[in-house]
Amino acid sequence: MAEPLTPTLLARLGALDSLPETPPDFDPARSWVNKYLIFTCHGYVESGNQGIGVLRLEREPEERGAGFLFRVRQRIVHDTGHVHEIEVLARCHADRLATPIEWRLLSRIEDPGGRELRGLQSEDRGSFDAGKIVVKRGSAERVRPWKGPLTSDWGLMEAVQRLDPGADNSGLFSLLQGFAVMRSGQEIVAVRQERVGEVVGGPLLRVTQIGRGVLPYDYWLLPGPRRLAILTTGARAYILDERADEAVNRRLRAIRARNRRRRHD
Repeated sequence: MAEPLTPTLLARLGALDSLPETPPDFDPARSWVNKYLIFTCHGYVESGNQGIGVLRLEREPEERGAGFLFRVRQRIVHDTGHVHEIEVLARCHADRLATPIEWRLLSRIEDPGGRELRGLQSEDRGSFDAGKIVVKRGSAERVRPWKGPLTSDWGLMEAVQRLDPGADNSGLFSLLQGFAVMRSGQEIVAVRQERVGEVVGGPLLRVTQIGRGVLPYDYWLLPGPRRLAILTTGARAYILDERADEAVNRRLRAIRARNRRRRHD
């Protein structure tokens, strides 16, 4: 398979047969919840492709001020049966990039039996203000001077829904992957309409991001009120799916049943 992931290819792989309808009152600048199936492709059409996790994004405007609360929950089921869960609560500016103001990130891992591995849990608290990024973990503190526009990979999934296709969306920015790893030199290089007949009866808005240290990101947004339907990058896709938890829980049950059989062989 020598082509990047697109909605058309995801349909061929069986990962996508339709997209949920956007609620008529959906407004990307107000409160909403989007849930995505995290799908991976191993390079073959017939096999090795599967939903491995769930990403849930929730936006809630602040009662006072021009920012919003942003909640992220990512749950990934590994082939061994280990489960890695990340939760983020952040405050962000409602600007072009959903610039983070402050955040708390919790990370935890379950073993194949469903028991939490306490030695691997962590909690980070971060902030971005006055030209510096401050991250605290326990008694340790790291301060990093930083200038220029900043966002996060999950925050950008919120921000593209408020993007004005007719405006100048160029300009370099930096990206905090997982609110942990800095990727500078990022840029939105294309915003265009593309028809995807296999998936939806109208064109999708495709937004392409490239930059240092990352594979290209393609954001595919539904027509009407802009709602992010699909994000593709490398061998991974995030597909809007209200039933994503069901698919991933089935995967986890199957892996744990396989592990039990192996122990008894």
